[in-house]
Amino acid sequence: MYAVPTLVIDIDSLRPDHLGCYGYDAPTTPNIDEFAADAVRFERAYVADSPCMPSRAAFATGRYGINNGVTTHGSAGRSLADVEAAPPTLPELFFETRTKTSAVSSFPRHPATWFYHLWHEFHQAQEEPGEGFQSPRGEDVTQLAIDALDRHGDDEFFQYVQYWDPHGPYRRTDAEVERFRDHPAPPYPTADQIDDHLEWSAWRSATTPGVAGEALQYVDADSIEDREVLNELVSHYDAEIRYVDRCVGDLLDALKDRGLYRESLVVITADHGEEFGEHGVYREHWSTHDGTQRVPLLVKPPADEPVETGPRDQLVTNVDLAPTIGDYAALDVPDGWQGESLRPVLEDSEADWRDRIVVDHGLYTAQRAVRTDRWKFVRTYHPGMWPSVVPERQLFDMPEDPREQNDVSDDYPEVVDRLETEMLRWAETHRSEHEDSLRETAREGPAGMGLAEHFDGV
Repeated sequence: MYAVPTLVIDIDSLRPDHLGCYGYDAPTTPNIDEFAADAVRFERAYVADSPCMPSRAAFATGRYGINNGVTTHGSAGRSLADVEAAPPTLPELFFETRTKTSAVSSFPRHPATWFYHLWHEFHQAQEEPGEGFQSPRGEDVTQLAIDALDRHGDDEFFQYVQYWDPHGPYRRTDAEVERFRDHPAPPYPTADQIDDHLEWSAWRSATTPGVAGEALQYVDADSIEDREVLNELVSHYDAEIRYVDRCVGDLLDALKDRGLYRESLVVITADHGEEFGEHGVYREHWSTHDGTQRVPLLVKPPADEPVETGPRDQLVTNVDLAPTIGDYAALDVPDGWQGESLRPVLEDSEADWRDRIVVDHGLYTAQRAVRTDRWKFVRTYHPGMWPSVVPERQLFDMPEDPREQNDVSDDYPEVVDRLETEMLRWAETHRSEHEDSLRETAREGPAGMGLAEHFDGV
């Protein structure tokens, strides 16, 4: 059995529309952009489940959260569902074939045992003395990863490397932030929308009272009072992306210096994105909107494999990554994995593919969405701290409204009915023998709801 060298780089809270290779015109990602020239770029890649723990469970298991049981954070996300005859995870599969496996994670103090299970090496980046748990340095992650590469030598290996930046808290210097301040903030929220959000009293609202004030430690303001303050916040985010891009560049250079780059399968992606007020919540991942759920996905197959580089428009999720990696590694992919190998799409941009995906979110809210070529239907099972502004059902015409600003559910009731029916059928097909875990999350209250006691509500 031949397992190609495989490197998966997972960057926390990274939106694709803040990368140069996805059209962003601020200088955030020179190294990732250079890598993208060798890779296939998926324009419509989503995480099957968000945020962090559910997303990584979907990646590791090759199964949707509705099946593996991880749809939220906290105690409910710490163990996989006890599913009869559950298939092995991706790292378990490599481990059992005696392929060297290593993981380097800055996901701080990860509480889930399934995340650590069956790696030959697992390394946790250490925080700086006296700093909070959300402070691992990207350069430390890179060095740990390079050290593991050197221990692997020229043999086949599977390495997973996770960076905390650009997740908050932001720590870049004023000089690092300055280069991004002249770049205008995204078009939404508008000034009028910010004025409306200032009337909210909820976690990560524009007023950010109490505990939520942490979101504004980076700007000289008590609230997101206008687009100038918004721009300052986004500039800090962009500076963090520039920092992690340098760290990723150093890791890719190490792969090249060791003569491993060409023959390796390399994946760069994210666990989720970050929203900056497009729907009233600032510097947070809280919904199935594209700001949270859509991620970059860049895949470079080994040099001797046929590939047509450039963009792909197929709808994919990170559940597809395990079978893709297993395919290239010539592993026996378990029948219980629910994703599909992306290899046909990597080899041919016109390859037939699925016409829709279903994605879940379970932090602060509990939502499920169906995404087709044209439509995105969002079903909210729990509105979290925003009951008056998060409808039970929303429909967006994505080609006309890619930033999901105009709910057209009243204009197309037949589309809503059809997509909700398809959503229910999908749930029946993909769930385990246990209860739909997202519905369970909604019933018990999604993780993060304890923050509601600090606020009066919207």
